[in-house]
Amino acid sequence: MKPIHLNLASRPFRDYRPVYAIVVVMALLTAFLALNNVDTFLRYRTETKTTRADIDKLEQQIADEQHKSDTLSQRLKGVDLKLLASQTEFANAQLAERAFSWSELLDRLERVLPADVRLQSVTPSFAKDGLVHLSMTCVTKTGDGLTATINRFNGDPRFANAFPTVQTINGGEYHIALGVDYRPSIARRVE
Repeated sequence: MKPIHLNLASRPFRDYRPVYAIVVVMALLTAFLALNNVDTFLRYRTETKTTRADIDKLEQQIADEQHKSDTLSQRLKGVDLKLLASQTEFANAQLAERAFSWSELLDRLERVLPADVRLQSVTPSFAKDGLVHLSMTCVTKTGDGLTATINRFNGDPRFANAFPTVQTINGGEYHIALGVDYRPSIARRVE
C-alpha cells in the first residue's frame, strides 16, 4: 500500500535557507568591502598628509614669488630708461677716457712728427666706435712744416684724416692747429 502523506499546511512549504545564506554572504562581503574602502581612505589621508603640506608650502612660495615679481615689475616700470641710458653712456665714455694710453699716443706722435715741428697741445675726443679725434697745436720754424706734418700723419696707419684748421705766423714761427683721427692699438668702444 501506498503511504499516505498528509499535508496539513495551508500553503506549500518553500525552503528559503539557501536564499538567506546568499543574503548573509553578500551582506558580509559588502561590509568587508566597505570597511576596506574606509581603511584605504584613512591610509591615503595619513600617507599624503606630508605631500599635501609640501604642496601647500610650494603654492605659498609661488604666491610669494609672484608677489615679488609683480613688485619688481612695478619698480622696473618706474625706471627712467632715457636717464639710465645717458648715465651709462657717460660712465662708459669716462671709462674709455681713463683707459686711454697717453704714453702710446705720445710715443707715436714722437715718431710721426717731423724733427722741426714742436707739439704744444693735444686734446683727444673719443668717438663711440673707439676712434679718437685729436685736436693739436704745433709750432714749426719752416713754412714746409705743415705739409710735412700732414704727409707724415697720412703715411702712418694709426693716423688718418689729418686736416689743418688754422695756420698763423708769429715772430717767424708758424703756429698750426690741426685735427687728426687716431686709432689706438686697443680701441675701447663707448657704448
